[in-house]
Amino acid sequence: AACSSSPSAVPGSSVTPGPSASMPSNLPSAVSSPSPSPTASKGPPTAQFSITGTAGLTGPVTAQRITCNRPSLDGPEIDFIGQSGTTGPMIVIFAQAGHVEVRVGIGSAATLRLRTFVGTGVTSFNAATGVVLDTTLTETTDAATATGGLGALSSISGSIDCGNQLPGSANVVVSGLSPYGQLNGALTSVAVTCTVTASGTFVGIAGLGMAGTTPVLVFVTASTGLLQVAVETKTAGSFYTIKGAAVTTLVPGGATMSGDVNESVPSGSTPSPNLLHVTGTATCGTTIQQ
Repeated sequence: AACSSSPSAVPGSSVTPGPSASMPSNLPSAVSSPSPSPTASKGPPTAQFSITGTAGLTGPVTAQRITCNRPSLDGPEIDFIGQSGTTGPMIVIFAQAGHVEVRVGIGSAATLRLRTFVGTGVTSFNAATGVVLDTTLTETTDAATATGGLGALSSISGSIDCGNQLPGSANVVVSGLSPYGQLNGALTSVAVTCTVTASGTFVGIAGLGMAGTTPVLVFVTASTGLLQVAVETKTAGSFYTIKGAAVTTLVPGGATMSGDVNESVPSGSTPSPNLLHVTGTATCGTTIQQ
């Protein structure tokens, strides 16, 4: 989660299918390589990347998951999860118009190691169809982040073709108190993804909202008997969850939801007064089999 959460968020604050504080795992098999330009195709998303760096971080990147047309606080983006070679660290890319963030990570929870790099060599960017990258990278890893023996990236080049991937649709209203202000409105610029795993189906919604006067990025995840929400600013994030048979209903290709979610706090801490109400429906644009 820390490696794959939104680049505007504190690492680890986003909701993932099946709550976890680990690096992405058990992802779909690698996708094939497209032509050098991000011309839309009729097939699934494809990608081809090569990285240059130290400690084995030089060579091709094996693609595992691509999410196009995803909202962020800095505009629509394309997200990529892959792996250096076939056995190396995870490589996560957030591509936006004129900017790319690349994360390298290994481990999970307390053993998570992470380094972050940025560049500006982004061309042919269209969040719905694809992007071409060819850029040097500069490290922006926070001084407090554990990096372990991870190598450093110096450049990345390649492309993503979004293929026939669609954003889906949702009419989801999030209201209530967060640490950043009061929320009371429907999420906008939404992207909806269904993830089917051995433990169940997760319907993930990403959208934009307002907490008082503060723009926020909101993630809602619905599964059988489970509703989760993450609210993120550019510098912080808060997480909410509830379990119960009545809060969600999975339907073919989506979900309906209605419930109150309480802000999560560390064990032994005073319960938070922050509580959000979530109601609405979502239809998946993309379904991922794991």
